[in-house]
Amino acid sequence: MGGPLAKQCLHPLPALPTMDECNTRSAMCPARWTKLFAGPPGILAHIGLLDHSRAMFERGRPFQPRKAVSASVVQVYVWNQEYDLTRQQIQTWRTESPTNKYALYFAPYPAMMTGDWKEASRLMEEALQLVPNEPLIISLQGQLHALVGNRDAAIECVTRACSSPKSFGHSHHTYYQIACTLALTGRRETAFQWLERSVSTGFACWPYFLKDPSLASLRSLPEFELLISALQAKYPDHLGLL
Repeated sequence: MGGPLAKQCLHPLPALPTMDECNTRSAMCPARWTKLFAGPPGILAHIGLLDHSRAMFERGRPFQPRKAVSASVVQVYVWNQEYDLTRQQIQTWRTESPTNKYALYFAPYPAMMTGDWKEASRLMEEALQLVPNEPLIISLQGQLHALVGNRDAAIECVTRACSSPKSFGHSHHTYYQIACTLALTGRRETAFQWLERSVSTGFACWPYFLKDPSLASLRSLPEFELLISALQAKYPDHLGLL
């Protein structure tokens, strides 16, 4: 799928839990909210039910008062393009846990998406110093290179990301960032194939696909419209009313 690069990057994840499973988990007693804190909210965010994810996070917050930040709510802010809130949460997160890998990973996003290239590069280098061979961050670096027009460096990052067999994060985010990088460098068809791979391995946040500037060139493709329609039908809003 998607040519030689796609064939190199074969790290599939299990499919997302079904919404029935999510309903079952959410019905557990409040004492188990600690375990669920980053569970169902994260699932809801990954299938595009961002408002419901945020609401579930807020419902669970009282049961884990010492934990100020969750990866799930940071994802919601990023995918809703609420970058001021993202910055605030990441700052709190990094104060709470200075070497947290996910906080380091998310840190460049607000700067990248608002055109602050100098700050984005600084934060990217900081993350890469801690985890230099991490495909999740290397592929994000590729997206940054593509955003500023450094095509050769961007494609080199795609190749490097695909050469690493292990990641601390979910591979569907690496696939998504590869899709963004390829879309930004004019490789629309291959980019769409990587986007499909991201969806099929667990990242189906279709509202973000419609807003992410990195995917702008894909939105005129008929297959992109079909993908969005299919995801909207599969994950309608009422599924988030747990």
